[in-house]
Amino acid sequence: MRKGYILIVTTFIIAAMLTGLLYATNIWMRTHSTELSEITQREIALYVAQYGINEMIYNLNVGVTYTNGQSISGTTPSGYQYTATYYTNDTFGGVAYIKGVGTAGNFTRTVYASITRGTSEAFKYCLYTSNGGFTKTNSNAPNTITMNNPIYGLTYNTSSAVVPEPDFNQYTNPNNYPPNTFIQINTQNNYNFKVFNYKDKVVFINYTGNNTNGTLTVDFGDPSATSINITIITNFPIVNFIHLGTNSSGISGRNFTWNSVSYNSTTKYPVFIHKPTLTSRSSVNLNLDYQGNNGKTFTINGLFYSNSNVSIAYGGSYWGFVDFKASLFAKSLTTDWDYLETKVSGDKNGDGRFTTETIFDYTVDSYKYPPPYFNMNTGSSYLVPSYREEY
Repeated sequence: MRKGYILIVTTFIIAAMLTGLLYATNIWMRTHSTELSEITQREIALYVAQYGINEMIYNLNVGVTYTNGQSISGTTPSGYQYTATYYTNDTFGGVAYIKGVGTAGNFTRTVYASITRGTSEAFKYCLYTSNGGFTKTNSNAPNTITMNNPIYGLTYNTSSAVVPEPDFNQYTNPNNYPPNTFIQINTQNNYNFKVFNYKDKVVFINYTGNNTNGTLTVDFGDPSATSINITIITNFPIVNFIHLGTNSSGISGRNFTWNSVSYNSTTKYPVFIHKPTLTSRSSVNLNLDYQGNNGKTFTINGLFYSNSNVSIAYGGSYWGFVDFKASLFAKSLTTDWDYLETKVSGDKNGDGRFTTETIFDYTVDSYKYPPPYFNMNTGSSYLVPSYREEY
């Protein structure tokens, strides 16, 4: 009787232990299965976010353009939801960045990737024109313009070429700029634009007239200033630059630097974009034939673009100088009375060398950091070190 009792108790204990073990195993398996499911969902959400970024990069490479803050949304082939948003104010060295958001189950992950673009070889040149070369009149050195390019060694194209063009719609869209940066001036008449009323701005002077001789006069006249940050965009047929580094009378002057407005921490907008639709008489003209220009240098510290002829006039009485620090893109370049300094004339502007009055010192790397919205970029891609996740 006692042995039977002991056997029953022992059997009960063993059964209880097995039941407990089975229950614990079941709990562990369910918990472990949930953990595996959560890990899988987290990983899938990350891949979905990356998928959205890749989708936007693909669109950029087939010609789609995005404005600051513009988004796309969609579903991956597996049925997960993504959103990708384009931003222009990148601080990781790219031309822009994309925010990707992916959702899988109960998990959402957000990642960021800066993007970079391949760039036309034209951005490596000091001077790049549709016609090729340059023309000089009334000069003691008719075949010479001083050009230095320590980065790429390229000076100017000698034969006709296709010049990169800015996307004018993008540049004149106020939504592409930070608040209080972009200003638009509409006029159907000739217009006198005084730059010092618009420091640190991107200004679009919009010509609404139909006169092929419509003229914009850009006046840099100031009694004492030595620099300005401004980007000027216009569709006027004719643009004349006056008082470049002088006072309003042109009598006195000083060395002066024209800087463009920054696009982000590494990239700048062009200093000047000229893209008229009325092109039969269009031109850009820089006048340095003022007493105040004598022995002084007007430095252009940014890319200068025109789809028309650019001419620089120095006159025969004074030694004024223009120094382009980035590429000049134009249909053609002509200079008048662009003399070369010699031992007889001496170093007129005091820069320690003998140069022509037109100078190209390529130090703003327009190839490595091209301005945005040009149509000859050769594809967008990740800037690999910039990849980061939001936690």
